[in-house]
Amino acid sequence: LNREKCTYIVNELVDRKLENDKNSILNSNKKYKYFADRFKRTITKSVMVLSEQMRRGQFEIFKNEFAFGGFKDGEAIKIDLPEAKETVYLVGRVDRIDTLDLDGNTYIKVIDYKSGAKKFSLSDVYHGIQIQLLVYLDALIKNSEYILEKQAIPGAILYFKIDDPIIKSKKELDEDEIKKSILKELKMSGLLIKDISVVKAMDNEIENYLLVIPAGLKKDGDFSSKSSVVTREQFDVLRKYVNEKMVSLCEEMLS
Repeated sequence: LNREKCTYIVNELVDRKLENDKNSILNSNKKYKYFADRFKRTITKSVMVLSEQMRRGQFEIFKNEFAFGGFKDGEAIKIDLPEAKETVYLVGRVDRIDTLDLDGNTYIKVIDYKSGAKKFSLSDVYHGIQIQLLVYLDALIKNSEYILEKQAIPGAILYFKIDDPIIKSKKELDEDEIKKSILKELKMSGLLIKDISVVKAMDNEIENYLLVIPAGLKKDGDFSSKSSVVTREQFDVLRKYVNEKMVSLCEEMLS
């Protein structure tokens, strides 16, 4: 997928959408038509970055816009509230699920698209204000035999920022340098499993440039100190904590 082809496809899709919806605010005046052009640039840039991220990895897209809560004959995620003596049924939609079969295991990578500058934060998870990705991961892993027809284990939870960043530089940049700057600016944020082979399957050029995922390798082949990696056991601890947090949040809402 080159830039010209991507730009053509995106422009065609946006124009067709606006043509079919004459009353859209984006058709109303020149100001909003400018916004429509900006959306085209942003979508084109995001698609180009996503395609580069996929080119660098072995994970395959399993589903886009996957509705969870439709497991087991339409049953939603069930949260029993002991204090309130109530049951909450949780439903939602995962933007993207990627999978990887490696060494007899199936790994799940959950990606959520964000238009704002959302960064993953463990302190926000602790306080219950950023549990979305872990809720998705937990739901998918608990139901992976139903969804994937095999048991899966955590691979990664990541935010992808949809944006058209302005690149600042003190010198003139060539095309390759601009590309690397954009990739770095739109690098995903989140948590990865602490497994070199799985992380390399997310970015096979990780030794050269830290541009796609929030992890890097030292010269000895181990993870760098800035890498956002946790063990499988730590993923399980986080999933357990988020489940407990969901119960307390639901009880607070009902009270």
